[in-house]
This record gives sequence, structure tokens and C-alpha cells, in this order.
Amino acid sequence: VCSSDLAFSSMLECGFCGSNLSRRSWHSGSVHQKTVWQCVTGTKRGKQFCPDSKGIPERVIEQAFINSYKLLCGDNRDVLDEFIQRVELTLKESNIEKSITKIEKEIEGLVEKKKKLLDMRLEDQIDKVAYTDKMEELEQKQKKLLDDRVEFQFQADNEKTLKRRTMEFKKALEANQVLEEFDRTVFESIVEKVIVGEIDEDGNKNPYKMTFVYKTGISNKVDGKMERDLKIGKAVKENIQKLYSHVSDEVNNLCSKSR
Repeated sequence: VCSSDLAFSSMLECGFCGSNLSRRSWHSGSVHQKTVWQCVTGTKRGKQFCPDSKGIPERVIEQAFINSYKLLCGDNRDVLDEFIQRVELTLKESNIEKSITKIEKEIEGLVEKKKKLLDMRLEDQIDKVAYTDKMEELEQKQKKLLDDRVEFQFQADNEKTLKRRTMEFKKALEANQVLEEFDRTVFESIVEKVIVGEIDEDGNKNPYKMTFVYKTGISNKVDGKMERDLKIGKAVKENIQKLYSHVSDEVNNLCSKSR
């Protein structure tokens, strides 16, 4: 298995059990030979462990991506552009980095206070009890600041990742207005994962329904066997609108935690 297949496999997720899909060849050496992707759990542990998944031909997944991409860039392009602008604006207004800088300065100040307190103790300018109490107080403050810095750094890393992904996503969209054939580079640059298979609200199981989750968080669904399902619906647009609020609320929440 080549490295590109491994990368592709990590992006394909079984909608029934959550495992990855692996690439396999059916009817090798015959006129009926074809490449399919199957649930790893079903192939390694047995069909009974994931009975609803099926082997999905690679060409079906590729065509489904083309259709999903057309949905993304077609009727929904105006909504998509607005979403990208919202993300960029929200990230621009974030002050997480300033918060980290402020915390680091406060930590430096506490380190200096602890040093001075130790000097006072060594010079008998403060008794042992007072020294111990004050040092414990300073150490607790320092621990709180260190914990805050870890949290803010985690949030900053998430923002950087979102910013990078948004830029890559925007670049790929602008460079590939029309996609008539499957392009592996475009796929891997803008798709986070593909959930293959679905159980709908009524309990109906469709092993060919694919949910394409893009790196900005937007997603849409394509049925690998039913062309009539390729039209984008009101539900998808409503989901995107909810995503606007989610991204804005999430980053605004980070900003509200700024010191």
C-alpha cells in the first residue's frame, strides 16, 4: 500500500462503526477487476462486526466528491464566500496572542518576586513562617498563570490551524472553479474526511450515502447511487448558517477569556 493510499484511507470513515476504510482489489486479473474501499473492521474482524457497510468502488467515491464539490461551488458559492469572510474577520479580531503575552509578563513578575523573597529570607529580613506563607501564595498564582498559558496556547494553536485551513480552502476554490474529473490534490487539500454510509432519522441504512466534511467545517451529503440527491437543499444551507454562529461564538468565547 503506497503512502498516498494510506493518506486517503485516513480520510475515509465508516458511517456505521467509525473505523477507517482500506483499499482492496476485487476480481484481480479478470475483466471484472475493480478497486473498492471497505470498512477495516468488517474486513479484518468479520462482516458480523460491521454488517451494514459495503465495498464502495473507488470511482463512486471520486464521482461523489466531484458532485459534492459542484454543490459547494455552485448554488452555495455565495454562502461559502460569506462564511470564509466571517472566519477571517473573527480570527482577525481575536486577541488570544495578546493574552498570552500578558500572562508571560505576569509570570516573569512572579518569578522576580520569588527571587526577592528568597533573598530576604537568606538575609533574615523575614521570618520562616511569613516566608513560607508568602512563597506558597506566589507559587499558587504562578501555577494558575501557567495553566492559563497552556489553555490560551491551545486556543491560539487552534486559531492558527483554522486560519491555515481557511487559506488553503479559499486558494483551492479560487484555483479550481470547475472540476469535471477527480483531482486527488484538490481533494486532499480541502477535504477533512468523508463519512461513508449513513443511518437516517428513520433508521434507514444507506451504505452509499457519503458526507463530505471540508476543512472549514462545512459539510454536504451525496448519494453515490442516486443522482436525484445531488441538489443542495435548504437543510445544508441552514447547517452552514449554524456553522457561522458556531465559529463566531467559539472564537468570541476565546476572546472573552482574555485577561
